[in-house]
Amino acid sequence: MIYKLFLLSMMCAVSVAAWAQKRNYEDVVYLKNKWIFRGTIVHEDSLVKLQSRDGNLYLFHRAEIDSMTREKVWRIYAYAQSGFAHFTELGPLVAGKTTMNGVTTAAFSFQTVNGYKFSQFVMAGLGVGADLYATQTVLPVFASFRGDVSTKETVIPFYFADLGYGFNITQDSNSDSNFKGGLMMAAGFGLKIPFNRNAGFLLSAGYRYQGTSYVHDMVESHVIYNRVALRAGFFL
Repeated sequence: MIYKLFLLSMMCAVSVAAWAQKRNYEDVVYLKNKWIFRGTIVHEDSLVKLQSRDGNLYLFHRAEIDSMTREKVWRIYAYAQSGFAHFTELGPLVAGKTTMNGVTTAAFSFQTVNGYKFSQFVMAGLGVGADLYATQTVLPVFASFRGDVSTKETVIPFYFADLGYGFNITQDSNSDSNFKGGLMMAAGFGLKIPFNRNAGFLLSAGYRYQGTSYVHDMVESHVIYNRVALRAGFFL
C-alpha cells in the first residue's frame, strides 16, 4: 500500500513538473512605441487581446504591434532571500539485501526539516524522522544543510547533506537482544516545483547511510544500512 501511494505521488509530481514547464513560457507583445506586454493571448484577429498574469485584459490594433513572440516567463518565481525554511519528505529506501538475516526488502522513510535560510543557496536546520527497515525501526535526529543550485528556472534544482544520529527503537520479544542506534549520513540532489513565492512540491534522490548494532548473548553485531533514498514532499 505504501509503494502504491508513493508511485501515485511520483506520477502526480511528473504531471506537475510538465505543467510547471508549460507555465514557464508566456506570450509577449512588442509595440511600435517600444512598450512590452506579457501574458496570454486569448483572442487574435484585427484586434489582439492579451490577458496579463494579474487578470488585466489589453487590446491592441494590428497597426500598433511590432511583433509577437513566446518567451520564458519573466521572473515568475523568486525566493525570499532569507528566513524560515521547512521541508517534509517521505519515500522508499531502496536496496538489495540488508545485513541482518539476508532479508531482501526495501524500507520506508519519513522526515521533516526546519531551519533558517541565509541565502537562496545556503540553509541550515535540524531534522527528525522515522526509518522503517525490514528488521529494525530507527528515529534519526540530524543537522541538515540545503540550498538551490540555480534559481533561474521555475523548476529549481537543489542539493542536501544531512548528518546525525539514528536512535534504534527496535524491540525483539523472542530474545534478550539489545538494539542500538548509530551514525546517520545522507546527501543528494532534487527538484523544487514552486506553487507560489513561498511553497511548492519537491522530488529528491540520494545516498543514505545508517549504522546500527545489537547485542545478543553478550555478543555485539553491527548492521549497516546503505540505501538509495527516493523522496517526494513539499517545502515552505
